[in-house]
Amino acid sequence: MARTATPRGQRRERILESATSLFEENGFHGAGIDDIAAAAGVTGPAIYRHFKNKDALLVALFDRLGERLTGILDTVEALDGREALETLVRLHVRLAFEERALIVVYISEERNLPEPERRRVRRFQRAYVEAWTDLLRSLRADQSDDERRAAVHAAIGLLNSTGYRRQVGLPRAQAEEMLANMAVVALLNG
Repeated sequence: MARTATPRGQRRERILESATSLFEENGFHGAGIDDIAAAAGVTGPAIYRHFKNKDALLVALFDRLGERLTGILDTVEALDGREALETLVRLHVRLAFEERALIVVYISEERNLPEPERRRVRRFQRAYVEAWTDLLRSLRADQSDDERRAAVHAAIGLLNSTGYRRQVGLPRAQAEEMLANMAVVALLNG
């Protein structure tokens, strides 16, 4: 039986969603705790029952995306070769559409993380890229690790770029398919 979120969990989710939206629109420094609280339908002090401060709220957003990216890697772990690569790309592009605003925050607000958290996020980012690079190694043995890594960075950048457009002008399924195909072709033929 599926568990429903507690009212406390629902408030936390509303706070995270509101923070994502406001950080995307106004930047970390342009969104105050009271703004986030108002958007979430809670009081400013209520936020502090869930998060120590605004920095902790930003860290929670980065952790949320990190968990989603880890889930993608876990999903493709049992797959091999081209199937693994195509699945990895398709799951990442789906995430880019589902979490468009969160990816924008992830890309644009990293510099505002507290230094220890920024180092932790960068380690995770390197590990995520290395997982793609390792997968690509068997498919592109003709390339060096540096070439494969550069291709992976470019492909992830392509997929994440959807975050900077609220509407891509195509039906979502068509846009996801097009971007996934472009990324796979770039990784395999670049």
